[in-house]
Amino acid sequence: MTGYPTGYTSYITRLSRWIRGDWQIIPYLKANYLSKLSKYKIVDNLRRSLIEFFSIINLIFLSILKIFLGTKVCVLSIVTLISIAISSIIDIINYIVFRKENIKTQKKFTKRIDGLKASMYRGLISIGTLPNKAYISICSIVKTIYRMKITKQHLLEWTTAEEAEKKDKKDLKSMYKNMLPNVILGVLGIVLIEFFKIDILSQVLILIISLGWIFTPFIMWYISRDKEEKRQVDRLNKEEKEYVKNIAQSTWGYFAEYMNKENNFLPPDNFQESRKEKIVSRTSSTNIGLGILTIISAYDLKFISLEKAITSIENTMGTIENLDKWNGHLYNWYNTKTLKPLIPRYISTVDSGNFIRIYVYS
Repeated sequence: MTGYPTGYTSYITRLSRWIRGDWQIIPYLKANYLSKLSKYKIVDNLRRSLIEFFSIINLIFLSILKIFLGTKVCVLSIVTLISIAISSIIDIINYIVFRKENIKTQKKFTKRIDGLKASMYRGLISIGTLPNKAYISICSIVKTIYRMKITKQHLLEWTTAEEAEKKDKKDLKSMYKNMLPNVILGVLGIVLIEFFKIDILSQVLILIISLGWIFTPFIMWYISRDKEEKRQVDRLNKEEKEYVKNIAQSTWGYFAEYMNKENNFLPPDNFQESRKEKIVSRTSSTNIGLGILTIISAYDLKFISLEKAITSIENTMGTIENLDKWNGHLYNWYNTKTLKPLIPRYISTVDSGNFIRIYVYS
C-alpha cells in the first residue's frame, strides 16, 4: 500500500515511475488478447507523457520564428500555455456556468484548498512546473527505451511514496537543483528579451513566464515543507469545539437509544426518517465494533458515567459471546431481535477486519 506524495520532489519521482511504466508496456500493443479500448488507453498514456515536452519544443520553435522571421506568435504561445492548464480552465468555466445559489457547504476542520481556488492554483502550478516536467518526462522515456532495447536490466523497480519521501530533500537549494530546467529556460527567456528586438507585448509575456519559471522552485519548496505536528483538537477554536461536541452528543444519542434490551444491546444498522420512521433490525460486525467504540467515546467525553459505560459494554459483550459464529468469526449480518445470522450466511473480511481493529482499539 502507498499514499499520496506530500512534497513536489516525491511527486515528480512518482510521475517518472508512472511514465516509465506506461512506456514499458508498449509490447502489449501487439497482444491479441487485449481489446481495442485497452490498447487505446495505453497509447493515450504515451500521448499524455509527451505533452509537457512537446509544449516546451513548441514554445522554443515559436520563439525562433519570432526572432528570425518576425512572425506573430503571441496567440499561439498563449494557446500552448492554456493547453497545459486546460483542466483548470474547464473547472473555472463549469463553476461560472453551472454555479448554484444558496448551497450550504459542509463545515471542515482540516486545512485544505478546494473548489475554484484549487483549480486556479493547480493551473498556475502546471504552467510553472512545465520545464521541469518536460525534462523529467523525456528522461524517463529515453531511460525506459534504452533499458528495454539495450541493457534489458532495471526496467522498473517499485518505490512507494513513503520510501520516496524518506529520500526526498526538501531544502530550498535541493529544490532549485532538482528543478534546474526551470531556471535554465527562465534565464534564457530573459536573455531573449535583452538581446533580441521583439515587440512590447511579446516581451511582457516572455518576462512573466520566465520569472514565473525561475520563482516556481521557491513556491514548490514552500508548499513541500514539513509542517509542525499538532493535534487536530488543538487547531479548533472554542466555537468549533462546541460544534464538534454537539455532533458527538447527537451521534451518541442514536446508539444510546437503540442499543437497548429490545435489540439485545446491539446497534441497528440504520434508522429511516423518510415517509414512515423505521429502525432497521439488523446489524453487522462493523456496527457491533463501532457500538463498543461509541460507549467508550461517550465516557471519554463525559456523556455517561463509568458505571454506565461498564454496564453497557458488559451487556454488548454478553450478546457477542452468544452469537452464532463460524470458526470463531462473526457472520456479517445478524437480526438484532432474534440474534440469528441473516441468509445468506457469509464472513466478510472487510467487516471482520473493521470489528477486530475497532475492538483492539477499544
